[in-house]
Amino acid sequence: MSIEPVLKVRGLHFGYDQAQTIIEIDSFDIQKGESVFLRGPSGSGKSTLLGLIGGVLTANRGAVNICGQDITQAPAGRRDQIRADHLGIIFQQFNLLPYLSVIQNCILPCRFSSQRKERAIKMRGSAVESANSLIRGLGLSDEHLNRPVGELSVGQQQRVAVARALIGGPDLIIADEPTSALDHDNRDRFIELLNVQREAFGSSLLFVSHDDTLAQHFDRSASLTDLNQRAGS
Repeated sequence: MSIEPVLKVRGLHFGYDQAQTIIEIDSFDIQKGESVFLRGPSGSGKSTLLGLIGGVLTANRGAVNICGQDITQAPAGRRDQIRADHLGIIFQQFNLLPYLSVIQNCILPCRFSSQRKERAIKMRGSAVESANSLIRGLGLSDEHLNRPVGELSVGQQQRVAVARALIGGPDLIIADEPTSALDHDNRDRFIELLNVQREAFGSSLLFVSHDDTLAQHFDRSASLTDLNQRAGS
């Protein structure tokens, strides 16, 4: 019996109006535990595609299946729950809450998803202990745990964003250009650390960037320009 892909895109079409197609993808899959680098220049539709995968945008037609569930056909509340249960997202600007502590930011997904909370408890006995373990594994010390994230450096905030995305072992991690502000050495170290941590959870990874040189860090790479058959491309 074949295993359902973590992400399965079929016949996906999106445009803000009938005159302009932004995304038109026939087929794109990510398997369980696989890391995929998706490259594309500015304006190629990367952010739009991630919005469709996350259920923030609704496709005009086609399907985006997350762990066998079609997020494109689900009502808004169900889309939110699919995203909370199955996706861990690392935003380019991190989107941390600066007035909350490191620990409080890390356990936020467990407040929105009982599935991820249960997995976090199963792994470490509690969501807080799971967050502690992730934070230490990502190279932050105990002294950071209760500090507001607004007091941390950019590099430290980035690691908190990774811990938040990983807690409770979501099926798919989506990373949206998270290394754009890093130099070459720190960029490579960050990706290696991310891969080590997500492999420990068995999570798949979709890493999106315009930087072709990052492809070596992933199981395979794909070009959004090649995948996207949008009008005029």
